[in-house]
Amino acid sequence: MPVLKTWAAWSALALSGVAHAQVFAFKDWAVACDNTRHCEAVAYQSEESDSAPVVLWLSRDAGPDTPVRVQVDMDESEDPKQLTLRLGTTTLKGISRGQDLSPAQTRQLLAHVLAGQTLTLADGAKRWELSLAGSHAALLKMDDVQGRVGTPGALVRKGKKPEATVLPAVSAPKVQAATLPKTSKADEALLQPILKSITPRDCWDDLPDDSGPDTSLVRVSSTQVLVMRECGRGAYQGGSGVWLANSKPPYAAKRLELPLPQGKTSDYVMNLSVTDGRFASYEKGRGVNDCGAGYDWAWTAKGFALTGAWSAPLCRGMPGGGYSLRTFTADIAP
Repeated sequence: MPVLKTWAAWSALALSGVAHAQVFAFKDWAVACDNTRHCEAVAYQSEESDSAPVVLWLSRDAGPDTPVRVQVDMDESEDPKQLTLRLGTTTLKGISRGQDLSPAQTRQLLAHVLAGQTLTLADGAKRWELSLAGSHAALLKMDDVQGRVGTPGALVRKGKKPEATVLPAVSAPKVQAATLPKTSKADEALLQPILKSITPRDCWDDLPDDSGPDTSLVRVSSTQVLVMRECGRGAYQGGSGVWLANSKPPYAAKRLELPLPQGKTSDYVMNLSVTDGRFASYEKGRGVNDCGAGYDWAWTAKGFALTGAWSAPLCRGMPGGGYSLRTFTADIAP
């Protein structure tokens, strides 16, 4: 793959990867299903609504007789203690933001979602209004991906097909993560010599040293280190290249391709962070509260392995970019 030189190019790649990961938008609803057939859906207020940002989240694992999880949430600054959920003429009290509804409450909500136009949350005089436009298509898509259409457990088109005919969950890939050595002060002194040794210099052409690019180094074995350098910058985010190098001359630094879902790769990583030996990328949309996509990797004996991916195809002004929907997962062994 040629070097991706701008964050806009990364955004296009991320969105193309999202499409292959089964992400769908239906009016005010969105659905994503991952590599295990786990599916999640979100709904927000309509774009025409005067409601403050609010979200309804549904989650369901693959396989027969699996339950549906449902939560409601809003801007943390609101911090309501107990919410009232109004489903037409039915009222559910004592709802907590970010907490699963009970099985009985979930059944009542799902029945209303398929019949109503809006769903109202209240905390005293405060009101939030969730749109149900697109709910039928979104829940049908979840049923279709999980092979539930025509079964008793389907959310939309229930039928008499045996529940045993529902598609089983697919096993998540297993990743054997390496235990990274501690990066020492002596290792950090290698950063600049290794960066100076790197060719070609596309990254420096795109973001010269006098622009103050972010740089870092992480030791991954007794003989090798990873070096990261920012190669492009937007208004509020930047993209970096990652090189694997020897920790003694000749450094022989090699730019790496990081894996993405569906066998895609990229050598340009947005907003890269490293925490406790795990690597993460978060690509934002047009603004602080706009939608985004993200990826997680572990370092293994063979290099980077993808361990997680998510997307927020809708966010509607929700702080933090809205609820993320899982599009890939792996089981990590230390």
